[in-house]
Amino acid sequence: MPRFLLTSLLLPLFASAQDLQCKKFTQIYNDGTELCENMWGGAFKVVDNYSEAYTMWFFDKVNPNDGISQGLHPTGDTSFCNLQFFHKGAPTPEGDNFTECHPWKEASCCNSNIAQAEALRTGYGPEFEWDRCGKLSPACERFFVQEGCFYECSPHIGLYRKWGGHACDEANDPGCSNTYNATCDPFSPSYIQGACINEHNTWQVHQMPIRKDYCDSWLTACANDFFCAANNGDYFSCATSPPTLAPTPTPEPEKEKEEKLSRELIAVIVVLGVLLVASAAFLCVVYKKEKDGKPMFQPLNEGKSDKKNS
Repeated sequence: MPRFLLTSLLLPLFASAQDLQCKKFTQIYNDGTELCENMWGGAFKVVDNYSEAYTMWFFDKVNPNDGISQGLHPTGDTSFCNLQFFHKGAPTPEGDNFTECHPWKEASCCNSNIAQAEALRTGYGPEFEWDRCGKLSPACERFFVQEGCFYECSPHIGLYRKWGGHACDEANDPGCSNTYNATCDPFSPSYIQGACINEHNTWQVHQMPIRKDYCDSWLTACANDFFCAANNGDYFSCATSPPTLAPTPTPEPEKEKEEKLSRELIAVIVVLGVLLVASAAFLCVVYKKEKDGKPMFQPLNEGKSDKKNS
């Protein structure tokens, strides 16, 4: 799911319309690693060691990401939802209508209003809808729904909040911070313009390790689908302006459609009228011949007897 509501304030992206050409996923990303890392602007990093990587979807009764967080961040707190946008304050159970994002039903940071495929697709505005290059196949779209559920509902992803997340290695990574500063956040009432080198926010994710096999499966599912190719397929660059789509036929105005149908109907009526007149004339000729004793048609038996007599 998209995380930037006002990208013009947060990302200095200057993609032109010609940069936003729609291409096949396999023409944009060489592998699943590029898909997960490039598409989400550094929110995820792909890891081949599955004991140190999260999955965006699961079917187990126990969330496998629980063990990953305990191993990587034993002091990290997942009892509250550290991301803040549509998120709850703390993960809580959801009811039986919580079906789209069902893996998180027992402990979810999202409610059933946002945990719907259409809400996930449209919730951040039309510029962030994942099918702007055309309708996606069900197999491909399913991965976008899963990522959306993961971002909105998982308590573990909050550990990797870019500004104020437990997982940030602040000493070696200047691109994140363990502390959130409201004066650096353009969306905060406490914001002071120019007070900070880096602007903060409460919803951005930074370098969360994701399983490589999951990302590879995503690319396989989307191999024949189309996506925006701006900035190597960066979701947020694509949001700066509409992608270049193939021209679609201009629909006919209703009045023109009605006139066209009227002309076609008149033509059909004329043809039927001509056929009706021709049929009537033919029947008149047949009737006159019969009346004059010169029938146009004779019974088969009568014709045979005439030949024998001759």
